[in-house]
Amino acid sequence: MISNLAESVRGDQADMNRLHRRVVRVGAVASLVAGALFLLAGYATGDEALAIQALGPMLTAALLIAQIVLNKEHGGIALFGSGVVVVVVHAVAGDENTLVAAAVALVVICSLGILFVNGNPVSAGAAISLILLAAPVVWGIAPARAIPLGVVMTVGFAMASAVLVAVRSASTAVNSRLRLLFDRSPTAVLEENWAAAIAYVRSEYSGRPDRIKQFLLAYPEVVRRAVDLATVRKANRAAMDLLEVRGPGDVLGYREGGRVTRGDQASYVDTLVALYHGHGFFEQEFPTHTFRGQPIWLKASCVDDTLGVNPETVLVALADISHIRAREEAFADLIKAKDAFITSISHELRTPLTAVLGLTYEIASENIGDSERRELIEMVSGQAEEMAYIVEDLLVAARAEIGTVSVEPSPVELGAELRMALEGLQMTSIEAPADLPGVYADPMRVRQILRNLLTNVDRYGGETRRVLGGQAEKLAWIEVRDDGPGVDSRDVERIFEPYATAHTGVSGSLGLGLAVARQLAVLMGGSLTYRRQEEESVFRLELPVDRATALVSASRADRSS
Repeated sequence: MISNLAESVRGDQADMNRLHRRVVRVGAVASLVAGALFLLAGYATGDEALAIQALGPMLTAALLIAQIVLNKEHGGIALFGSGVVVVVVHAVAGDENTLVAAAVALVVICSLGILFVNGNPVSAGAAISLILLAAPVVWGIAPARAIPLGVVMTVGFAMASAVLVAVRSASTAVNSRLRLLFDRSPTAVLEENWAAAIAYVRSEYSGRPDRIKQFLLAYPEVVRRAVDLATVRKANRAAMDLLEVRGPGDVLGYREGGRVTRGDQASYVDTLVALYHGHGFFEQEFPTHTFRGQPIWLKASCVDDTLGVNPETVLVALADISHIRAREEAFADLIKAKDAFITSISHELRTPLTAVLGLTYEIASENIGDSERRELIEMVSGQAEEMAYIVEDLLVAARAEIGTVSVEPSPVELGAELRMALEGLQMTSIEAPADLPGVYADPMRVRQILRNLLTNVDRYGGETRRVLGGQAEKLAWIEVRDDGPGVDSRDVERIFEPYATAHTGVSGSLGLGLAVARQLAVLMGGSLTYRRQEEESVFRLELPVDRATALVSASRADRSS
């Protein structure tokens, strides 16, 4: 008790109010119990003197109960008032048998009372010492005995009060440092009281302790009511900034159980379960919203400093883990996308591979003529070329992740490469420009880019497809256009990311074609972009027309990456 008093003295007003209530209520109960014991002992032994001794505790209990009823609980008044009762009652009904008990009680009460003196404790101690010296005289003791007893009481009080004042000074210094640490800590910290909430849960549930969580999950109204009874006592500046509150009034006080949703019910249940079982430390992660409505993920590290006895002081340190959750979700999306990619690549390779296997069996047959065999060989060659393109895209994507993709630029006839790509894909019916400028790029990589763009429009474009081309300053450009549904504005950049699922309906099923095409274009000093123009989807490829421009553009791309 003395330790708790010393730790709480000189705290903030809320701490002091709790201290006063605790002292008054504990004192009232102790006084009632002491009075009842005196009465029972007197009744059992027939000793009227013992029964009369119940008068002191009963009067003290009456004084303390009056404070409780009037909501004027004050520890100092309670203690010094109890001291006055001891002096008066012993003077009226005391005798030699109760003298020592009265003297000891008076010294103890006054020594504890000194903890509540906010002014100069030395002056207060001197005044109390004079009262203790005079008390034996008031009790009617002969001067020869009164003076030594008064001196002994005064010395005992001086020694006890000196110790308690020293403890108070030390605890005040510790409290000040802790309060400063709490207030100025860069970590968001709340102090919460869950005592009433846990008492309510215990009153509602009397089953097996290991099934309390299932009970709370099944009865959300119990959770809301318990949350209504929990209070936030303190919040430091970091907590108010993290929760985006306008002031302490937004976060301090009782929680609102009506705001508990299905999304955060589980986190409140976990808190109630941990405190119900008396866990001194527990952690949890949960989604919530700031007071301005901003979604946020928080990690709460909770410490119950009552060690599970009565969780009226629970310290909660909050950390914003939204960025960690975002990375985890992005990583999970990437895993899903790569899983889908593996499925897609299996399908993509199976189709030409099945054709190659079937055609080679036919070629090996002796029942076909030379012309048919040559036709089948051409078909095998086409399917093998298809697989080669798929493998090449895979190699480029893999090398791009570790920065080892290489290009070997040289003068290239862009028009010739476009015609070869159209013929290779059997898309000769597409409208294409008759004359295109030359570029300085890697011919194999140019062909790979054009093939990916044309394959994309062939698979997922609209009914009308066309290719435009020309030159703007030192860059040649080609645009592959179609009148399909296009790409959602939110997914324009995602379609150029490897394995991105936003490709559905607009790009190759592997999720690599456009990513590979852009990576190669940038490596050669060019660019690849997408836009929606006049009901058409437009993929625009730009490449440098000479070596100098290619070197400058590639250097800029390296710096930006």
